[in-house]
Amino acid sequence: MTVSLPAPAEVSVVVYNVAGRVVATLADGSYSAGRHALTFDASSHASGLYFLRATVPGRLDEARKMMLVR
Repeated sequence: MTVSLPAPAEVSVVVYNVAGRVVATLADGSYSAGRHALTFDASSHASGLYFLRATVPGRLDEARKMMLVR
């Protein structure tokens, strides 16, 4: 996943399982302007549906579904 920021910002990107539990935090903190690559290491997680929530206060609050298939 790539995040592009036009200006420095606080970024939070979290992955949840279908039960709503946090399984990974991909970003949590201050990021400079520009493109940032984020990686979800799913090697210890079961196949199935996961949700990714990206938040930049005042600019973005978006959730997406992702299917992990092995």
